[in-house]
Amino acid sequence: MNDSRRLASLLRPHIPLFAVAICLMAIVGTCEAIYALLIKPIFDRVLTTHYTEAPIKLFSVPFYHHTLYLQNLLPGHIRDPITAIVIALVGVTLVKGICAYFGTYSVNYIGQCVVRDLRNALYSKIVRQSMAFFAENSTGRLMSTVVSDIERVQDALSNTTASFLKQSFTLIGLLIVVFHADWRLALASMVLIPFVVFPAANIGRYIRTHSRKSQDKMADLTNILQETFSGIRIVKAFGMEDFEGSKFKAATRRLLRVNLRWVRAHALTQPLMELIGAITIAGTLIYARNEIVHHAQTLGGFAVFLYCVIKMYEPIKRLTTANNSLQLAIGASERVFEVMGTESEVPEKRHATQLPPFRKELVFEDVEFRYGEAVILQDVNLTIRKGEVVAIVGSSGAGKTTLANLIPRFFDITRGRILIDGYDLRDVNLSSLRSQIGIVTQETVLFNDTVLENIAYGQLHTDRRAVEEAASAALAHEFIMELPKGYDTVIGERGERLSGGERQRLAVARALLKNSPILILDEATSALDTESEMLVQKALINLMAGRTVLVIAHRLSTVRRADRIVVLDHGTISEIGTHEDLVRRGGIYQRLHELQFVNAQP
Repeated sequence: MNDSRRLASLLRPHIPLFAVAICLMAIVGTCEAIYALLIKPIFDRVLTTHYTEAPIKLFSVPFYHHTLYLQNLLPGHIRDPITAIVIALVGVTLVKGICAYFGTYSVNYIGQCVVRDLRNALYSKIVRQSMAFFAENSTGRLMSTVVSDIERVQDALSNTTASFLKQSFTLIGLLIVVFHADWRLALASMVLIPFVVFPAANIGRYIRTHSRKSQDKMADLTNILQETFSGIRIVKAFGMEDFEGSKFKAATRRLLRVNLRWVRAHALTQPLMELIGAITIAGTLIYARNEIVHHAQTLGGFAVFLYCVIKMYEPIKRLTTANNSLQLAIGASERVFEVMGTESEVPEKRHATQLPPFRKELVFEDVEFRYGEAVILQDVNLTIRKGEVVAIVGSSGAGKTTLANLIPRFFDITRGRILIDGYDLRDVNLSSLRSQIGIVTQETVLFNDTVLENIAYGQLHTDRRAVEEAASAALAHEFIMELPKGYDTVIGERGERLSGGERQRLAVARALLKNSPILILDEATSALDTESEMLVQKALINLMAGRTVLVIAHRLSTVRRADRIVVLDHGTISEIGTHEDLVRRGGIYQRLHELQFVNAQP
């Protein structure tokens, strides 16, 4: 299905209201045609020196020998021509205004609802993607898709659609009147239509192509903004304000060049329309002069025709503009539907099994993981029993964090199996799996919300007392109560109003409240100073009690008391044992131990 059909399919749930809007806009077009029909009696009967009380013929269809008289629509005591025309003008204007208001509102309501649903579906699709998706797509580009691209679609589905319906029915009504006034001249005027349609279609395609490029440049701009603002501390520390400013200016210049291309094409449509309109009117004047001289046409009849021809210029111009706006929206929607059509690299089976509570062991069987062509892990065989504390150590790039990320299925393994109590992780429900895993990482992720909401994140129906107990166990209650509003204090984006140790203790409190049987500690204290590390270590001891724990650390001092230590080297397990065993063995662990402790001595 192409993008234009996809956009149209979004209207399907709103077909009844859309049908009402079409009917209202059809009435608006009919009112425009009635305006044109009223011109003939105004010129031929009201403004002439030979005033007559004869009924005003509004419309006739010779084939049926039927004539509609305006006075027949009014009460008998107000049937004189002037009164009839005045009442008709006011009445038609009133009906047109009411229908235009409710028709425009209905179309915009549908457009806003469709865009809301599309944006919600897009956001839901993005947040359910695998971690690999976010590694391949920058935050700024995704933000641009959700915000900027959707805005273009919204304009097409609301304002552009309303204008398209109104102008289409207006054009149809005026065409009927034109053919009724002089069908030969009307046909002659139609000869110039191909000179409008074909250039407009080509311009629309050109605009669509460059609209897509414009959205790509806007995504680059958004990405620069996101990176600069999130890393503003580093920008200032290295004095790179001017550099970032020049990078931003270069991006805006690229955006300007692309935008000006479709702006030039868009601006070409109006002069083209005006030229075609001028040629048509000039030909009409030459023809009509001869008709009036030979009494084949009245002045009023010609005025009707000329009014319609001039009036038709506006809907044709607006329809061309609407087509250009639609092409802009289709160009922007390509990225939206591309993301919507992206399947997660970590799919959940349709009838996935609900994982029961963890009881026995976590097993890696011949596990291999590749990222692209690079082999990150291979031939990993490991069993972690319930209640056991297992530490994963190794040099940078050995695959420690990757191994941990495979347990909650942030990524899927390339070969082998990972089992929890005999259940293959790929066969179980993701929410039931992740509900049994708590994670505390080096990079603490907090949200611009209250302390209470950050600790209770993911636990929607937790009472305040449980949150405070978790905070106390994480040694966080004391500093929380010193905040301006205690647990109701908003901590800023990423918790910027707290110190590193305070943020980490909130993360520990959050994991404590989740109360998951399996716990992953990924470099949880490596970025802290000595005092903060001591407090967090105490909090972690409370967190680890009674849980199956996987500890990832560079500092060997944090893993000495683990039940077992697993040494990873280039993606494979090279050693397993206790701290004392591995130091005596003389392998990689002993070398790491000497680098951190023996060689660290002055």
